[in-house]
Amino acid sequence: MGRHRLRAGIAKIDITPDIHRIRIQLGGYNARLNMPPRGVHDPIFARVLALEWGGSRVVIVSLDHLLVPWSLTRSVLQATELAPEQLFMGATHTHCAPDSMGLNERMRFPLPGVGTFTPEFLEFTVERVARAVQQALERLKPAQVSLNAARLPNLNRNRRGRPLVDPTMTALRVARADGTPFAALIVYAAHPTIYPHTMMEVSAEFPGVVQTRIERALGHGAVALFLNGALGDVSPVADEGRDAHERVQRYGTKLADHALHLLRNGTPMLPVLRAYQVQVPLPEARPHPAFLETTGREYKVPKSLLQQLVKRLMPETAPVSAVRIGELVLVGFPGEPISSLGLRTREIGREFGTRYATPVALVNDWIGYILTRHEYFKGNYEATISFNGPDAGEVIMQGVRAALQAVMR
Repeated sequence: MGRHRLRAGIAKIDITPDIHRIRIQLGGYNARLNMPPRGVHDPIFARVLALEWGGSRVVIVSLDHLLVPWSLTRSVLQATELAPEQLFMGATHTHCAPDSMGLNERMRFPLPGVGTFTPEFLEFTVERVARAVQQALERLKPAQVSLNAARLPNLNRNRRGRPLVDPTMTALRVARADGTPFAALIVYAAHPTIYPHTMMEVSAEFPGVVQTRIERALGHGAVALFLNGALGDVSPVADEGRDAHERVQRYGTKLADHALHLLRNGTPMLPVLRAYQVQVPLPEARPHPAFLETTGREYKVPKSLLQQLVKRLMPETAPVSAVRIGELVLVGFPGEPISSLGLRTREIGREFGTRYATPVALVNDWIGYILTRHEYFKGNYEATISFNGPDAGEVIMQGVRAALQAVMR
């Protein structure tokens, strides 16, 4: 009986590098032109929720970073001795973190506006994240979970001119055996781009506000993880406030208040824990024609060189991950899926018997934007950062179906 009791552990660690000791660039906007941050507005963290049940173990990590390259995932796996399917590591996608391309071993060539691989940055980040994972595993204690989800009107919008958006916030509450909450997991889709490119300080942006406010409200040293949903074509509706700082605070506070309401009114779940990961073979890497045209013209880079760089940057395969916690299934995309693919993920989940299949962006690797064939040929910015051709989205969705089917058996 005890072997099948859910146990959970948490940890939180500062992953803000010393900007005077480690050479980093501020990521998120090409317009920053590889400039380093001028300071730290608010620190960035790795937050960890470890779960164990019935011989299964899963570690969920939320990083206040732009993205998660495979070299970071691989290094954390090696340092913690976790199996690939046991690690579900996602980025909040703040656009004011050190450029995550500095963690990407494949990014060894200079490109204007994009960071290059910095070994000491990777070493620092891996050490901090691995330490937090180990702490969470060492703190495993009996726990109970509850789940809630709701559509939040008028808090996100489609930035590609479509009415389609996924407005659902999902909230998982983890409590001690006596009912005291000590962890929360929140998933919601919106690009953390309230701060413009002129903001040159490190910040967790609105996800940092969400996480911090929930932690303060829960008290008792609680840790709140924010993971971003199908955000590829989604912007926040964050118009209230005199300046960007106030808009970040107000928007983050709104989301936190909704999350706290969901957490207080969740439905208890039976403790089922399963994890699965499939490596999806990707179509051959090739830059979008608009990427070749605009990047080549703007930065004076020959098209032939850009084609070679994209082939060197993109992996041949990418992981699609799924973690089932009771009725909740987190489905991790290795990049930035658009709303329609997120909504399809929910539909596939319903086919396999769950109403809570929840798409999560930027998990365990990054292949750029993940689009439908129609949106790829429609063009615009997101298509230029989609590097595996028009069929990559459909290939990833095949992996989504396989992962959902595996954890729902």
